[in-house]
Amino acid sequence: MEKEKLSMIGHIQDTPRVLKKAYTTRNEYMTRFVDAFVEHDFKKVYFLGSGTSNHVSMVIKNLFVELLHVEGVACAPTLFTYHENPNPSGIFKKEEICVIGFSQHGDSISTCEAVKKAAEDGYFTIAVTEQLNSVLEELADVYCHLVCEEEEIGPETRGYTETIFQFYIQAIEIARRKKLIDQARYQQLDEAAKALADNLEIVVNESIDWYNRNKEEFYQMTKSSIAGYGLNYPTALESRLKFFETYSRPCTGYEMEEQMHGPMRAYNQDNYIFMIASEGRKELERLKELVPYYKDVFTEHVFVVTCEEDVASSERDLKFSVKTTDLLSPILYVIPFQVLSALICEDTGIDTKVSPVKKRYVSSHYPSLRHGNVEETK
Repeated sequence: MEKEKLSMIGHIQDTPRVLKKAYTTRNEYMTRFVDAFVEHDFKKVYFLGSGTSNHVSMVIKNLFVELLHVEGVACAPTLFTYHENPNPSGIFKKEEICVIGFSQHGDSISTCEAVKKAAEDGYFTIAVTEQLNSVLEELADVYCHLVCEEEEIGPETRGYTETIFQFYIQAIEIARRKKLIDQARYQQLDEAAKALADNLEIVVNESIDWYNRNKEEFYQMTKSSIAGYGLNYPTALESRLKFFETYSRPCTGYEMEEQMHGPMRAYNQDNYIFMIASEGRKELERLKELVPYYKDVFTEHVFVVTCEEDVASSERDLKFSVKTTDLLSPILYVIPFQVLSALICEDTGIDTKVSPVKKRYVSSHYPSLRHGNVEETK
């Protein structure tokens, strides 16, 4: 009897367990990756992935730039393969440039081709996958196993969140071993990770409560936008992807200030605007100015998601009872949008376990039985 797939909301509710596991089992997955960064003097690092892995790359790039003081670039793998010069000024030695490819299943054509080219050009390469013995693993110098566990449905949630958490754990360990931070700072960063893992169930439950409180209004949503800034600009992009790929209604993701440059001409009372009010000085103050402006000029359907004070003011808003650091906040702020995507689909009869794409004769994956684009040999 075939095992029933875990639902989309089931994966989200399972995320706290997986983060706790990633926290306690770090010595089982991080040794080779951390050693590579400690033993090599990487000065420039590329973070490559497609789809959800692209947004993961953007978040992790920010973490590594902040904690490890490297020059970081996150871009689509195909841009790297065909259009990117990793060392245009010639100031880096080849051994000072590292290319990391993220692919949960390890067979994304774009990411595999990018890592393959990077290796051929003499750059140090690292493969990051959940699937063991993948194509991507074979192409790279070093392999890092994701402990998010295989997701049983297409729209990835648990894997996105755990990958960010795991690479935060690895980044602070590299920073400690390279003496970029002292023991006290390491302890502070580590305790923040443990606290978030311990509190994430609260975040999930409060997100579900927020959805249930507003679901009758959400059912009327025909078009929407999600805006974030700083470390949570990628959160807005991933949230938009998750909502659009599941619920299929037009949705856009913006850096908060960029939303003011053009898109507003198309907004009216039918728009739903979601604002991620994360840590930030001028940007947070700007958000406090924009929220009432949007409500007055465009639409009543404005929803704020935050941990900050003096921002959430209505039942439409979600104010978490727990808080985390700015570095870890992308893990927290993506949860409500994953929940929204999962539950609105359940309530409106969209089965996220089943892909609506029925013809697969053009694939984004290397041929494999997993993706049904190769015949099984007998």
